[in-house]
Amino acid sequence: MTKVPVIPAIDIINGQVVRLTKGDYGQIEYYETSAEQYARNFETNGATRIHIVDLDGAKVGKVVNSELIRNIRNAVDCTLELGGGIRNEDTIKQLLELGIDRVILGSLLIKDYEQAIALIRQFPGKIIAGIDARDGQVATEGWIENSDTAATALIERMQNEPIESIIFTDIDRDGTLEGPNRNALNTICKVTSHPIIASGGVGNTDHLAELDALELPNLMGCIVGKAILSGQLPLSVLNR
Repeated sequence: MTKVPVIPAIDIINGQVVRLTKGDYGQIEYYETSAEQYARNFETNGATRIHIVDLDGAKVGKVVNSELIRNIRNAVDCTLELGGGIRNEDTIKQLLELGIDRVILGSLLIKDYEQAIALIRQFPGKIIAGIDARDGQVATEGWIENSDTAATALIERMQNEPIESIIFTDIDRDGTLEGPNRNALNTICKVTSHPIIASGGVGNTDHLAELDALELPNLMGCIVGKAILSGQLPLSVLNR
């Protein structure tokens, strides 16, 4: 059985590492360790890819924590992917120049699909589609707004576009440590040939085993945040 790689997450608000529960900005946990130190710890323990979210940027529609993002880049050599507030060509260029390897487009796929696709084609293989869903429908603007677009419909529509991968987040599982939404992942992976990264709900090694057991060939990773930061999952899972 192939083990699904773990991608550790660093979420940032006001320059600090945080975790939200179900994307609720009213339920914030702050962590004292710096983002740079977390990144170094992750890489030392086997992480080859780190997921970063500028939560301030997601809320206001532009990158806010660029200095900290640069510091994280300088701290590690592994692949960095970043989301939050990425809406235009200038921002993408800024982040790529900072050394970010992959940028995540989320809200723009709903707000202006044609512009999003134009950017995906302009930067082939550099852009990840971030699909954040609540009850199967895509949410935007840092998960504050709900759309009437089904996640599966959006993913199918992008089938022939040169995206690097798709991050599928089940918002109602995010930060809960209650386990991934296996049924949703099974559906998502079967409507596209693009690589899928799961996000939301992983809280222990049993949950990782559940993802492994799905045996979905295009499930290329799972993002884990709170479970690692809180110590419920050991750093050794980064080298599983």
